[in-house]
This record gives sequence, structure tokens and C-alpha cells, in this order.
Amino acid sequence: MNSRSVRIQWLQLLVLSGVHFSVDMFGNMLPAILPAVLREFALTLSLGTVVLSSLTLTSNGVQLLTGHMRPGRSGPLFLHIGLVLAASICLLAVIPRSTIGIPLIIGLAAVSGCGIAIAHPEGLRAVHGLDGIAPQLSTAVFMTSGLLGFASGGAISAALVSSFGLKGLYPLALCPVVGMLAICLARVRLSTDGDRQRQGGPTPAAQGLAFRGVMLIGLPAAVSTTVVVFLIPTYLDGIGFELTFGGLSAAMFGWGGVVGPFAWAVMARRKGDLPCATVAFLSAFPLLVAYLLLIRSRHAIWLLFGVGFCSMSAYILTITLARHSSGLNLGQRMGFIVGGTWGFAAVVFMALGPIADRFGSGIVLMPMPLGYLLSGLLAMRIMRRHPTMARTAPRISVAETVAEERPPV
Repeated sequence: MNSRSVRIQWLQLLVLSGVHFSVDMFGNMLPAILPAVLREFALTLSLGTVVLSSLTLTSNGVQLLTGHMRPGRSGPLFLHIGLVLAASICLLAVIPRSTIGIPLIIGLAAVSGCGIAIAHPEGLRAVHGLDGIAPQLSTAVFMTSGLLGFASGGAISAALVSSFGLKGLYPLALCPVVGMLAICLARVRLSTDGDRQRQGGPTPAAQGLAFRGVMLIGLPAAVSTTVVVFLIPTYLDGIGFELTFGGLSAAMFGWGGVVGPFAWAVMARRKGDLPCATVAFLSAFPLLVAYLLLIRSRHAIWLLFGVGFCSMSAYILTITLARHSSGLNLGQRMGFIVGGTWGFAAVVFMALGPIADRFGSGIVLMPMPLGYLLSGLLAMRIMRRHPTMARTAPRISVAETVAEERPPV
């Protein structure tokens, strides 16, 4: 392949990364501005959790339905549609401040979630088609841009809403226009080569590791992560911090989740995925305990960075374990460990809404470190049942693994 073709593919990768940044940014704006939404529309916290959960449930559930659609089409139709639908969350200000506004807010969140859902599979298919760039590198760039977008969405939206109200989100609605134009100018196409899809069977290191055990590891931590990311901005607002600090706090968790997986991946190559996931989950437990105890101090925000650094790394390592476990086929395993875990967490979060509404969000937040502890203990138990996994690491990078998955956004 000549250098000009490689340069064109790098341009396409940058466009796809920008689209991924935008889509995931829209996915994490609501938690940071939830206090403003509750005040603007006179909503209870219970209804606020329903709004957040509707976005999360659709962005995961619909992704499972659309991930295998259009397998023979190379046109990036869903990328265009996904960008437009995901940006619909920027139109909160046009919703009437009346009783009818409540279902409209929930519906708008669900529409945005659908856009996030359908954009991800096609974005990954497009990345798979960039055969002039090493797949580990192209996937790492693409996934990192999404994590950065998700982490930054809270800070960006909180800053705009704090200064201009909900109308401050209007300029972000131009992102799809820029993204769609860039996709067309870069002539982005999707991969349709079925031979690129690896089978993902169990490796020797993971032989005998049942997927149901891996799924159990991921569920408690997913609940804790969902509650922390969704409720921390609201809790901080309730104890007197400005809206922008709540958005920055959510972003710090996400930025930790951006940096962490690369650092833990290096250790996992030497020590194995299961041991590193175990240590990472267990490390997140005291960090979150310390953060919640010191939450009234602005400096505690660095502890939240550490929680994201450990917990999101452990989650990605858990995806690797699911990829190489036994039971169900690869597509089903990936659907459950990605969409299933976060969908379950969203349902639990919605059920916790009335408790937070009646007793305060702090009551719901305080037990959340136990989720990471439970995930770590379950991983430790499985490691004792499979001692070889404590010594042998599957020869696959985190970037390669993520290339086969749909992200939890």
C-alpha cells in the first residue's frame, strides 16, 4: 500500500475518532447537568434516575439489536443517523415546563441513547476496514477518543449550562453537521469482509472458565460505577458545590478510565488478566471509600480519578476474560458482558431512585464501594478455582480485544 493511501486512512481514522468522541460526549452530558434539569422542570430525583436510565438502557439494548445489521453494506448510514439522534439531547431547552414535559424528556433521552447505540457498531466496522494501519493502533486511537469524549461530556455540558442555562447546549447540536460532512469528505466506508471476524474461542489459559462466572464478576462493579457516575454531580450540587465542579468530578472519573487500561494492560501481559482484574477491583474499593469520606474537600477529586483508573481497567480486563471463556457463542458473550452488565446496572439504578429521593443521594452512594469489593472477591474465588490463570496470560492485547466489542456507552 502506497503512502498516499495510508495518509488517507489516517485521515479517515481521525474522522471516525472525532465522531466517536462526539457520540460518547452526548452519552455522558445528562448526569452532570441533572441538578439543573431537576430544577428547571421541577422533577423529583426518582424521575431524574428514570431519565438517566432511559438513555443508558437504550444505548446498550438497541446496540445489541443493531450491531449485526447491514453486514453487507459499506455505506456509513448508521454513523450519520447516530450522530443526529445522539445530539437530540441538546434540545432539552425546547421541552415545555409542564406535565407533558416529563415524558418528552424521557423520550428525548431514549432517542439520544438510540443514536449512541447505532453509531458504535458501524464505527468499529469502519475502523476494521483501515488495513493500512496496524489494528492494535487504529483500535486504540478510536477507543481512546470515545473514552475521552465520555469523560469530557460532563465537564463540557456543565460549563455551558452553568453559564447559559439549558440553551447553552444548542451549539453542540452542530457537531453532527461537522461530523457528517467530515465522513463524506473523507469517504469513510465500512468493512464487509467476514474473514476479519475472529472466532474468539477459549485460549489455553481460559479453558474451563465458564462465562457465567465472568458475568457475575462484572455485575456488582457495573452497578457501583453507574451509581457513582450518575449521582456524584447531583450529590455535590446538594452539598453546595457549583455545577461545573460536579461535571469536572464526573470527568475525572472518566479520565482515570482513559489512562488506566493502558497501564493495567502492560501488567496483564505479564501477570494475566484475571489476577490484574482482581487487584484492580479490590484497589477501587478503598479509593472510593476514601473519596466518599473526604468528598467535601475539593482535593478528593483525585481519589475519584483513582477509582476510574482501577475500576474501568478491571472492567476491560473482564471483557477480555469473557472473550476467551466457554459457554454461549462469542456474539452472545459480548452482548451480555457489555450490554447486559450496563443494562442491569441501569435497572438497579432506576430502582434506587425512590430511595435517593426520600433519604438523599448520599444514602445510595455510601454502599457503592462494596460493589467493587464484591467483584474483586468473586474474581479471587474464580482464580482459586483456576490456578493456572494466575500464572498464564492470554496472548492478546486489550486493544485487540476491544476491537471485537461494543463499548459500554
